[in-house]
Amino acid sequence: MATDNRPLRILHISALQLWAMEGQAGMCCLDETLRGHRRAGYEIMVIVPGHDLWDEGATTPVQASSAEFEVHIAPCRYLPLMKRLRSWVTRTFGEGHVSYFLRWPVGVGTWLLLSVSLFLAAMRVRYRRGWRFDMVYAHCEYAALGGYLVRLVCRVPNVTRLYGTFAADLMKKPLICLRYPIAAAGFVVPHSRLICANDGTRGDEVARRMGLNLTRFRFWQDGVDRRPTNPDLRRETFLRTAPPNLRIDTKWVLSCSRLTYWKRIDRILRALSVCRREAVPCQLLMAGDGPEKEALAALAKELGIAGDVVWLGAVPHAEVWDLMGLADIFMITNDVTNRCNPLFEAIRAGVPVVSVCDPSTADLLTHGENALLADREDTEQLGESLARICTDAELAKHMRRAQRDRDALLWTWEERMDVEVRDLEALAQECAARRAFGSRAGCRASASRESDCL
Repeated sequence: MATDNRPLRILHISALQLWAMEGQAGMCCLDETLRGHRRAGYEIMVIVPGHDLWDEGATTPVQASSAEFEVHIAPCRYLPLMKRLRSWVTRTFGEGHVSYFLRWPVGVGTWLLLSVSLFLAAMRVRYRRGWRFDMVYAHCEYAALGGYLVRLVCRVPNVTRLYGTFAADLMKKPLICLRYPIAAAGFVVPHSRLICANDGTRGDEVARRMGLNLTRFRFWQDGVDRRPTNPDLRRETFLRTAPPNLRIDTKWVLSCSRLTYWKRIDRILRALSVCRREAVPCQLLMAGDGPEKEALAALAKELGIAGDVVWLGAVPHAEVWDLMGLADIFMITNDVTNRCNPLFEAIRAGVPVVSVCDPSTADLLTHGENALLADREDTEQLGESLARICTDAELAKHMRRAQRDRDALLWTWEERMDVEVRDLEALAQECAARRAFGSRAGCRASASRESDCL
């Protein structure tokens, strides 16, 4: 709560869209954060870009809204042009040095323009609508600078929330802040709190190597809740609305992922082709959509498994639990990290997992216990693991039981957000106390102490 006994007011500025909200598909973390703040009684307002930053094909303005809180749009009319320019550079020059040097100014320009757009939208909320907030909360590295600009003008603490990072593998390279300024921005832009997801991307390692003040750094794992499932849903019922190539007499292998390159769905397809070769009946239920869809469909056709892949498209997050209840196996084979929400959900749902060896999941997945693991680049071994779990009923039963032990390692979202709420309230009270002290003392020393908080 705020120090004057009114609810804490938080302005959320996000480079991410609210596309996980209102039962839609997508990443649930932003949604759960906002819901957690609402459960705590906070007054919140949200600002999002007027165009989707990541979907290359999206050119129409977004229509974000919520029944629970007020949403404002930062127009960002330049975003479609910047995305088309970046896409053209990649198509024309590939991924080499020329492409990098051309994409660098486009990427930095997009980041700076977005930062200014979010900042100006925040100023409109503050001055035109007269909404005074106690804290600004910036979602992802693209919004971090905008949050800091709001902090400077409004003299409120700023929180940066990172949903993982790509910076860990870049730390070996010189001049990372210059060469990869957006990846670095989430860490180096000044903050009162930096909350980074413990999702296997080693954000804690980046924070230490960048020399951050670790008293302001929080490294927390996301929560996961068991959602209510449809008690009447059976395979026969699901088949009525599923794509026509889905068969009831096979093992169903579920994967939930945005179809981007680093998710490496191609590994799953190649593993599926091993099962096809060995006459093991199974089908992949692919829940998700993205820019790699056409390339992956072409690969499935090339491998001769087009009929074994069921493209479900974007699935509402609440319905993922229904799919978990119907699936025999869950597969995840990402490049960067496999410690992410779909894996948490599979563990909580008790579904056996087939994945790749990944240090980030060492505490969650044990080969032969609750998962079968293969070398990252050995799709033949991955396929053999999939075939084994499809044909060994006793092993599958054992793995389902073993998931209960791993489930104890996971937070619920309520538990996760309770930790954050206590930390934010402590931050707000600390900053208010320092401002009051600085006002009474009226000296440089106290102003310096206030800046330690803000």
